[in-house]
Amino acid sequence: MTSSKLAIGVDVGGSSIKCALIDLASGTFASDRFSTPTPAQDSTEALLTALAQVVANIPGDHAVGLAFPSVIRDGTVRTAANLNKAWIGQPLAKLASGRLHRPVIAINDADAAGVAELHYGAAANVPGTVLLLTLGTGIGSALFIDGILVPNTEFGHLEVQGREAELRASGRAKVELNLSWDTWAAELNLVLNDMHALLWPDLIVLCGGITEEPEKFMSKLHCEARLCIGALRSEAGIVGAALATTLTKQVPT
Repeated sequence: MTSSKLAIGVDVGGSSIKCALIDLASGTFASDRFSTPTPAQDSTEALLTALAQVVANIPGDHAVGLAFPSVIRDGTVRTAANLNKAWIGQPLAKLASGRLHRPVIAINDADAAGVAELHYGAAANVPGTVLLLTLGTGIGSALFIDGILVPNTEFGHLEVQGREAELRASGRAKVELNLSWDTWAAELNLVLNDMHALLWPDLIVLCGGITEEPEKFMSKLHCEARLCIGALRSEAGIVGAALATTLTKQVPT
């Protein structure tokens, strides 16, 4: 448990690493947002170097929450769907702490976004089952039951009518397949309704860069669960990563 009211949140995405200093009382930015391209398929060393370069923009010894696109167990990377497979088995929190010379907690990126929306955003004080989906390079998922996180869910890899959900309806799929908003929304509807049939959530929260343009697709979505856009939009991962430093044991420097 950190005694500071400030922490650094870092969101490692498939295309960029973003970070900022976060005021944990309000979930707001206490610094500019800094970013650098993610060397996703390069060596683990290259990604750690990029991470150190972007975090160096924020002086001090604040704890770092690191949102990473992987199943994270005890600070260790267990999957690498959109990263170099060399990351699997690597003690991410320990390696990052050694490189940054700061305490580090590592958390799945979608779980980080979910924690942020639960504490500061669209899922605050919502009872029952809440599913958050991040629509970016892939589809990340975070599941909460009465405010309790079920960590490391991977519903973006759910097979939907013969294809992985994230190959149908991620933000990257829309761009790479050159899908119109109508076609992309239809694909997302397939995903949402299959997930609803399995989980019966009371609320589904959508996050990620593509949700910066909700007017282009929200009216086209249809699901029995209530749907909404995350209050923190594409910044949820950064904010939730910072908040995770107060919720989970950190790896000290």
